[in-house]
Amino acid sequence: MKYLLLGLLVLAGAAITLQSAVNSQLKTAVPHVLWAVLISYVGGSLVAGTLLLLIQAPPLGLPALARVPWYGWTGGLLGVGYVLTITWSLKRVGAANLFALVVAGQLVTALLLDQAGWLGLERSTWSLSKLVGVALLVGGAYLINRP
Repeated sequence: MKYLLLGLLVLAGAAITLQSAVNSQLKTAVPHVLWAVLISYVGGSLVAGTLLLLIQAPPLGLPALARVPWYGWTGGLLGVGYVLTITWSLKRVGAANLFALVVAGQLVTALLLDQAGWLGLERSTWSLSKLVGVALLVGGAYLINRP
């Protein structure tokens, strides 16, 4: 089961890269980058809605919405910022350069979230191997982006 999860996570990373390339191509067909972002989110919303219907998920009520912490409402905003930035910049810097920086940013942020236990995550202290891994990844991002 663990290896299935690890494989799915690798596929999720591949999907993010493919989504970025698709959105970048979409951007060339529409009059503004924000149209590409909107089309991407509408498509994703339609799929999520369809899946909710297919699995017959319980309806979402006001009590559940009231329990959402304030930061829970920022996910869409963060997602739009991410998709907009990636869609706009992919052809300017190239996929390898872009994702080296994105992954470095993700890993540094994840390390900080884990260390502090923020946003409901279980605290996980830094270890030498984690710090070396992050340093290698950030160094790799630097080398990939070096002129």
